[in-house]
Amino acid sequence: MKLEPFAVLSESDIQHIHNATLDILSGCGIKILGTRLLDALKAKGLPVDEKNQTVRFPHNILENALATVPPQIEVRDREGAPAFVLGDGAPKIAAGHNAVFWLDAETGETRPSRVADVERFARLCEQLQHIDMIGIPVMPQDVPNPKASLLHAVKACVENSRKPIFFSTDNAPVNRGCIELLRAAFAGDLDKHVYGISQLSPTSPLFWEENVCEAILDTLTTAVPLAILPEPNAGVSAPYTLAGLLTMNNAECLSGLAMIQLLKPGHPVMYANSWTATDMRSGAALVGSIETSVCRIAGAQLARFYGVPSHTTAPNSDNHAHDEQNAWEKTFSLMAAVGADNDLIVNCGMFACGMTCSDEQLLMDAEIAGMCRRMAAGVEVTPETIAAELIKRIGPQGETYLTQDHTLERLRSAEFLGPDLAVRGPFSSWQAAGSRDTAALARERAAKLADDNHGLLDARRTDRLRNCFTDIVEENELVTL
Repeated sequence: MKLEPFAVLSESDIQHIHNATLDILSGCGIKILGTRLLDALKAKGLPVDEKNQTVRFPHNILENALATVPPQIEVRDREGAPAFVLGDGAPKIAAGHNAVFWLDAETGETRPSRVADVERFARLCEQLQHIDMIGIPVMPQDVPNPKASLLHAVKACVENSRKPIFFSTDNAPVNRGCIELLRAAFAGDLDKHVYGISQLSPTSPLFWEENVCEAILDTLTTAVPLAILPEPNAGVSAPYTLAGLLTMNNAECLSGLAMIQLLKPGHPVMYANSWTATDMRSGAALVGSIETSVCRIAGAQLARFYGVPSHTTAPNSDNHAHDEQNAWEKTFSLMAAVGADNDLIVNCGMFACGMTCSDEQLLMDAEIAGMCRRMAAGVEVTPETIAAELIKRIGPQGETYLTQDHTLERLRSAEFLGPDLAVRGPFSSWQAAGSRDTAALARERAAKLADDNHGLLDARRTDRLRNCFTDIVEENELVTL
């Protein structure tokens, strides 16, 4: 049987958080700094305090709005072929996103990221079986104007991989530009099919920035799903308890989901979270702590309670090196996310509290993802897999199982994970091969994979994409071309 979904909240716990959320949203409300969005919500019958720019969500309106959320999202690849379904019970894993720095594989130094890094990253993602989607890995720093950074990165990803795209920004024109770049690259109909997902975030505690409000309204004119991802920080912008952190995230996320459904019932959305705790000894914001992994489980439970596809971040680490801390934080966070049945898990390839990416980290994270998925798949128990007749036929101290048809037929089955990086075998073999650690093995393999160009965009759509990019940056005066 498949691994039972992890749980850290009882039904009573979930109900307590839900009731507290209803009380917060109906009594305190949310601040909306976007006039257009505030007016639209007022027109839908929500109580609006125009002076204080707040909106409240009566219980019945909130619950009716959430009832229109689609339980699944069908996602396609760049060529228009079905890629996967979010909400089908099988977690999907994405690389990225939105770091700033890059650990250079050749020099070993951390430096500002470049567009070429994104291009190579996308080519690697194209070939990694445990990476289903590409979140934009970095905001490249070698572009003429930082305002266009994400646009350059989206263009680099869609030119180099067929896999679906996940992006996020707090800038409405850039959000609109990213959607148009996806449209230019997509072989299907972006008004009917999902190729990319836009992540938008409220600001804790309990308010929405004007630019994000505009981005929501823009995205609702398309079929692009919206992942609503609050980022409350325990002890800073949310209570310093996990229950309080969960409740703040729940209130902020539901406010976004409800607004979207009120304005466009049935628009695809995701219940998202990116948990952050605070180390009160140093003031550091933590994304790889064990407490954030506990919350990843709770977030998936809350999303299922509301019947909404879920998104979280993992594998995460707060360390700045490819070392043991990196490995244990990433494994705990990704196993928690996969084991809890989160639908979309984004952050492979990142470390250093999400500020840095590297090729070798991407490959190591993909290896962890394969292991987590294998554990979640559990054990298939059938008469054929039990093999009682074979056990009886061979009997006590019988012949080897190595040459049996039952063994040979299953040598390439999915029951045993074949790792790409893990060292297996005697010390002498490892030593003879150069005594390389996992990061070195990942670096070497990434160098080989990076030369593969099977995911490149065809010439016709490449021209269309580049023309679209030129129009976007000129229209928004983001960069002088």
